[in-house]
Amino acid sequence: MAATYRFNIDQGTTVKRTLRWLRDGLPVDLTGASARMEIRTAVGGTLLHRLDTTNGGLTLGPDGTILIKIAPDVTTAWTAQSGVYDLEVVDSAGQVTRLIQGQVSISPEVTTGV
Repeated sequence: MAATYRFNIDQGTTVKRTLRWLRDGLPVDLTGASARMEIRTAVGGTLLHRLDTTNGGLTLGPDGTILIKIAPDVTTAWTAQSGVYDLEVVDSAGQVTRLIQGQVSISPEVTTGV
């Protein structure tokens, strides 16, 4: 079962989070794996952003690390103040594991530079 984690995002900022996948206390080797993550307004709702290892939103390390990165211009465009997400890893054999899931809270940006 996936772990639950609440993401708090400040709109208009660079989002960077690093996770580490451990199994029995040891890092999972993510060599050859891919990952995908979607942030939506609700389950089945409007897609706010898709991250994966192809578009550079997710970076996997051989030491079990998963770097999540969202550019500030992406979060600036969001009008929703909350949403949901999940993050899945696909190993080299095609097995899919949902690692984390949960709610997203978006703190509205006041200073826009305009």
